[in-house]
Amino acid sequence: MSSPTKHPSSLQSADANEIPIIDLSRLRSPLLKERKKLAGQIYDACTNVGFFYIKNHGIPEDLISELHSVTRRFFSLSDDQKMKYYVGKSKKYRGYMPLYSEQPTGSEVDDPTEQKSMGALSESFDIGYEIAGDAQRDPNDALPTDTFSLYGDNQWPGDELVPGLRETYLRYFAQALDLCRSMMRIFALALDLEEGFFDDKLKYPGATSRMLHYPPQPVEGAVVEGLGAHTDYECFTILSQDQVPALQIHSNTRQGWILAPPIPGTLVVNISDCLSIWTNKKFKSTIHRVTNLTGQERYTIPFFFGVDYDTTVSVLPNCISQERPACSEPFKVGEFVRQQLGKAYVGFSG
Repeated sequence: MSSPTKHPSSLQSADANEIPIIDLSRLRSPLLKERKKLAGQIYDACTNVGFFYIKNHGIPEDLISELHSVTRRFFSLSDDQKMKYYVGKSKKYRGYMPLYSEQPTGSEVDDPTEQKSMGALSESFDIGYEIAGDAQRDPNDALPTDTFSLYGDNQWPGDELVPGLRETYLRYFAQALDLCRSMMRIFALALDLEEGFFDDKLKYPGATSRMLHYPPQPVEGAVVEGLGAHTDYECFTILSQDQVPALQIHSNTRQGWILAPPIPGTLVVNISDCLSIWTNKKFKSTIHRVTNLTGQERYTIPFFFGVDYDTTVSVLPNCISQERPACSEPFKVGEFVRQQLGKAYVGFSG
């Protein structure tokens, strides 16, 4: 699926028709008609491209700025210091992944011809769901039965190494969970479901935040992507970018790659595999990749949001027709996510 790498300046940036900017001011409106207006905008974005920017999302900009600061501080540590938190020590896909440790994957990109000899030119640190980062839970609550080995402790660097990292991320996690739960209600409206359709599936969400660092590489002759063509696994992703352009999405309209440039004051949302399958692929889980050819360091923070891992995804009846039969048999979310993670992490099976 991956076409030849191009310098960002040789790629066209998406316009507002291709990746719309959606104002979330109506997200928590007391008026159902206002929330339905927002749902209509989101439906159009999800069915046309599967990507959109959001503004007025409610997460404080100063918190996002703090988040990027602690992210940069973590990646400034020595390799030996970072490897103390290697993901292979957790068995839950939590912690640090060095360069070339991840392969692109997803339900839309299982192409046997795709070259997988080298992993991604990026390093990352994964932080999973925990009770302390969920404002809807009591601190004394326990995690549910870990059927799929996906819930568990995070590997937190101490404040002596990265002051404030855990505290900042847990504050962000709580804000992001609140936003995502509210967005799932809007997705339900967009799909002509009861607004609370997903509510009972979001008690202990399958949510992961990730710090990502994409080192610069030479502009000319670069062959290693920051992360190759892939889709995400869960319901949707919220991405906080810095100001270095590198995110590319595959445009069916243009039959090629276009840039999704950073826009100050916004976050990027993309639909992921589980929600796409739930809607019989009416909502598009669009293939995207990262190619950092700017000569600058790039840092991003995606927040991958999904339903409880014990949830069964069955294609929605109102998305099935004689002309459009169900695209998938029912499946457990945790089993699906675990399978995809096993493909993505080079040399580590959890």
